[in-house]
Amino acid sequence: MTRSLAVGLGRIRMLAVLLGLAGAVLLVADRAAAEETEPDTTPPAIVAAELSPGSLPYEGGNVQIRVEIVDPSGVQMVSAQIYGSDGSYQAIQLFEGYKDNYFGTLEVPANYSDSPMSYGIEVQVYDTLNNYNAGSIGEVQVEGQPQFDEAPYVSEPTVWPQFLPAEGGTVTISADASDNRSISAVYATVSTLAGSTEVPLQPVSSSHFESSFEVPANAGPLAAEYMVEVVAEDDIGQQARGIAGTITVEPPPPAPSSGQLEIWPADRSFGAIAVGRKAQRQVFIRNLPRRGGEPVAATARLAGSPAFSLAGAPAEGIHFVLAPGQKRAVLVEFRPTTAGPHSATLEILRDDGAQPGLAVALSGRGQGRR
Repeated sequence: MTRSLAVGLGRIRMLAVLLGLAGAVLLVADRAAAEETEPDTTPPAIVAAELSPGSLPYEGGNVQIRVEIVDPSGVQMVSAQIYGSDGSYQAIQLFEGYKDNYFGTLEVPANYSDSPMSYGIEVQVYDTLNNYNAGSIGEVQVEGQPQFDEAPYVSEPTVWPQFLPAEGGTVTISADASDNRSISAVYATVSTLAGSTEVPLQPVSSSHFESSFEVPANAGPLAAEYMVEVVAEDDIGQQARGIAGTITVEPPPPAPSSGQLEIWPADRSFGAIAVGRKAQRQVFIRNLPRRGGEPVAATARLAGSPAFSLAGAPAEGIHFVLAPGQKRAVLVEFRPTTAGPHSATLEILRDDGAQPGLAVALSGRGQGRR
């Protein structure tokens, strides 16, 4: 009996040890799970900031704000709070221009007092978990207006043309400028995110100045924009400024795809439909399954009678991408509002410009109610 009791006590001790080990494993697992589910409370990091330019003449002007922000959870909103030394306040939202870099433009008004003005800029940022951070990124100084001489003036600043193809081209920048004493220089600044170029304007008459500027080709993939501002300076350094506009250079077209689209049927008739009622028909598009074929990006859109529409699509059409061998259906709706024949064309426009004229003829007749 004593031996049986000892064996029983041994088993009980072994069971207790095993239960203790199991509890420890569960405790470690619970702690690990708690650590994995613990929300991120780290605020976004403001790692770099830039104000360009950091000072302005008394006429004011535009200041570009750039802030680099890093956050593992993703940034939800970035804003700049602007505090003027005169007690003024404004806030502007900053938007992501490229990865982790956020941009905004501060429009600084003219300072007609004889004392300098300053605008302190604080950036505030929330991440997607509402973690918050804020910090001052500097200030913009605006000179006071000279009190003993009027500044020059700039009127009718223009740039033409304002839209160029991807190859770039020549634009003409012009403006009228004068001063009650003497104009010492008139020039234009052509600015992009990468920097700015100064273009001297030559006198055409006593008050009219102009010059040409060669806009470089756009390597893409997005449109390139150049802001053009004309500056006139008098003989004591006072300046006047005017925005001439923005030059937009289209992005280059995408490289041609070897894919080949087919569309069927070649025409689609809806027959006679009572005015006010609707009918729907499908049109099919396929990227042919060919060796060496590539995906094709294109847009389906309608041209012709407004009685036809693409069901559920925006006015600009349906953009789609088809891999080799893949097809899709486009649902066309006919809803006549007047009696008589109606016609339209479903156009398929490839992004790379290939296969021009790919289209389906649509027809239908509105039938008056009896």
